Amino acid sequence: MTPQREDELLRGMLAHQVGIEPDRAAAVLDLAAVGVVNNAWRNGPVEDWHAGDGPLNDGDMLRINAHTSWRIRQIIRRWRYEVGLPADADAGQLDDVSVDDWDWLAVRVWRWLVNPQRLLPGGFRLIEIAGNDLADYNEHVAGTLGAWATTAEKRGGRYAAWRAATHGGGWRAAIGGARRVGDLVHAFVTVLDEPSHRHWGPDGQWRRGLRQEPVQVQDRSGLRKLLLRSPWLLDQPAAQWVVAAGIGHLLPPMAPLHASTDIGGGASRPG
Repeated sequence: MTPQREDELLRGMLAHQVGIEPDRAAAVLDLAAVGVVNNAWRNGPVEDWHAGDGPLNDGDMLRINAHTSWRIRQIIRRWRYEVGLPADADAGQLDDVSVDDWDWLAVRVWRWLVNPQRLLPGGFRLIEIAGNDLADYNEHVAGTLGAWATTAEKRGGRYAAWRAATHGGGWRAAIGGARRVGDLVHAFVTVLDEPSHRHWGPDGQWRRGLRQEPVQVQDRSGLRKLLLRSPWLLDQPAAQWVVAAGIGHLLPPMAPLHASTDIGGGASRPG
């Protein structure tokens, strides 16, 4: 695939599948933050901390993933302001950002992610969760962010941001685009009071098998606000219950690629 065709594919994925404007730098960078978290935080040693008898359960991951995505988005927004890109900047202007500035962004994100004293939702510090795996985790994060900065240097900032944003838009664990978040939360809160909904399986078996709703789940209005704005503020019982209730299964499917971006009869996410 030529660079031009790959650019067309990424643009089409962002516009038609993820649902954001690929030529708006702010929107692309916001979603790129989720992709960075997916690659640098989630897809590495953290998976071992979550799997099997690891210290992190599903509810912990819901809260930590959401908070980490929010925090990295704040870091990238501040960086965008510092390099002189307004909120309405064209994504093509990302190509004008210097290599040094992209390197500096990677370093800032790395420093925050690997800080052993970083306080995670739930009251744990990173060092308490990582233990002897901290060095491996540090190496993984450094390699991922180094590769992102190198991509910006070799292919340009817009391409690097587009590529990270496509990963962010496709990451169901963190839920990338704002519109998809709204759809998901609305669907989830609605089916909580519809025990016969197909989401709960034949005769509502799944719903009946859940534990009693935690207090934060019983407050439907409050639950909706937390899931939309700051899901990391869910307490542990509520976060675990929400995952057990299958919130991720209600995510609307991604739309098919527009015909003009469909290459060879089908296209898959890069990477």
